[in-house]
Amino acid sequence: MAPYIPEDKLLEIKEAAAIDEVVGQYVKLTRRGRNLVGLCPFHPDSKPSFTVSPERGIFYCFGCGAGGNVIAFLMQHLRLSFPEAVEELARRYHIPLSLKDVGPEGARQAKKRRTLQELHAEAAAFYQRVLASAAGAGAREYLARRGLTPEVIQAFQLGYAPPEWEAMTRHLQARGFPLELATEAGLVLPRASGGFYDRFRDRVMFPIHDRQGRVVAFGGRVLGEGEPKYLNSPESPLFAKGRLFYGLPQAAAALRRDDVALVVEGYLDLLSLRVHGIEPVVATLGTALTREHVRLLKSQVSRVVLVFDGDAAGARAMLRAFPLFAAESLAVRVLVLPAGQDPDDYVRTQGPDLFRRPWETAQPWFAYLLDTLLASYGREVEGVMRIIAELKPFLAAVADPVEQDLWLRQAAARLEVEEAGLRRSLAQAVPPAVSRLLPAQHLSVSLERNFLKWILSQPEAVTPAELEEWLDEFEDPELRELMERILAVTRRYGRLDLSLLLEQVEEDGQRQLLLALAFGEEEFDGVSAGPLRQEWRNAFLRRRLKKVQAHLRHKLAQAAAEAAAGELVALQLQKQEVDRQLAALMEHGCAGGERG
Repeated sequence: MAPYIPEDKLLEIKEAAAIDEVVGQYVKLTRRGRNLVGLCPFHPDSKPSFTVSPERGIFYCFGCGAGGNVIAFLMQHLRLSFPEAVEELARRYHIPLSLKDVGPEGARQAKKRRTLQELHAEAAAFYQRVLASAAGAGAREYLARRGLTPEVIQAFQLGYAPPEWEAMTRHLQARGFPLELATEAGLVLPRASGGFYDRFRDRVMFPIHDRQGRVVAFGGRVLGEGEPKYLNSPESPLFAKGRLFYGLPQAAAALRRDDVALVVEGYLDLLSLRVHGIEPVVATLGTALTREHVRLLKSQVSRVVLVFDGDAAGARAMLRAFPLFAAESLAVRVLVLPAGQDPDDYVRTQGPDLFRRPWETAQPWFAYLLDTLLASYGREVEGVMRIIAELKPFLAAVADPVEQDLWLRQAAARLEVEEAGLRRSLAQAVPPAVSRLLPAQHLSVSLERNFLKWILSQPEAVTPAELEEWLDEFEDPELRELMERILAVTRRYGRLDLSLLLEQVEEDGQRQLLLALAFGEEEFDGVSAGPLRQEWRNAFLRRRLKKVQAHLRHKLAQAAAEAAAGELVALQLQKQEVDRQLAALMEHGCAGGERG
């Protein structure tokens, strides 16, 4: 556990930040018994292998082994440091957290991140004020010509960067912001001769928000002539364009409602659709779709419709994206627009009907791929062979073997080739499905492992004093170390808190073992702790007696060989007593963990 965060503050934050509530903002969860399950956001997952235990405040994926508490989830999912994740949860749940609480380095990181957030919020407000002022008349006329309504302009916080070279520079300086940090944020640039000047000038400004709705970057469209037509903020500690969508916070409710996302390429494509009432739409940020994009979509919806420009560049963008969706087992279709039109052009000239039921009107991605390849290469032998060669990596990316089989059949029919021959050709490139990791309940079962499963499933059943007694029974070094950590946490807090225990475990292997045991089969549910406690005592005693029994057998064999009559009698009496105790214990049966 990071030593510079006070434990009482961590406890307060964890108690306030319910893990199902936090994770549920990023992963669609459904109830399964005591736990919640969903598709894992950390690896390609077609069947729910991601499990959240609200009761114990932890999560675990049986597919990739990712797991931890609510802080660990934010660290992994949002790529935050430990103090940044703690600060984020404190902010969300209105828990005071001073910079001194996170130590020197944590304080430096937290202060920098907070100042960057304040810088972007101040810049967005500045651009909005300029747009509303006399200086923004030309920008307002441009937005009106593009059909944007005041409501959409307000909802997306559009603004205008004036043409002056130092308008933003002077504004931030007057507000006391460090211009060096404004440079890192991409709001101003350093002059070679000294000083700073504005990065964005004479541009309509589109604030880019993170998943919590905070401004983290900007896109700017030039009003007059000039290049580039669109200019985006550079990447910063707050902004990675391959991990965010434009318009995601504004679309969040519609995505949950409709369970489908329309993905477009440009700011104005998205805003035009919103003007016409199409709400579940997000836009990429001047970059191709990435695996992070696809996983982000997968955490929001189960269906995606790609709506790219009806030109060669749009087609190439879609082709590059298909393997990512296939690998993540996220259903995707394509809405093909007429050549030379983008969504903004189309909706303003043809209306929004094409986008109202996008999943029904869109084309399956593999059918679109085949159409595109057939149009490019034709049906001659050479063309078909080129098509088959280009299909191989796409089919190889399909994680689900049933889906792969269905597309292969369709390809054979469309290309008018024998299915068996196509399978043989593709088999050379399509690797066998990767074996899934065995889930935790299939770990080789031992007495000590199963005892730990019981402790982790019923932490209130055993007192710290009893845990100390049990510790002496552990022989496996790894499991004994885990038991020592359990005992230490129980002593420290008066109870076994799995979320706190995970903070004590730094080794990945031990953390994964702990989570695997914690999320094992719920075989102890509904069983009273009293009788189980006695059964565990009997089980460990049986193990000790069996070892003594084996030792006595060895000693008896030695005594017989050496004809040591006196020793032989004593050993026989000892063995008889051990045999009697074992027979008595066997009448009680086996505890849940004594299977080998």
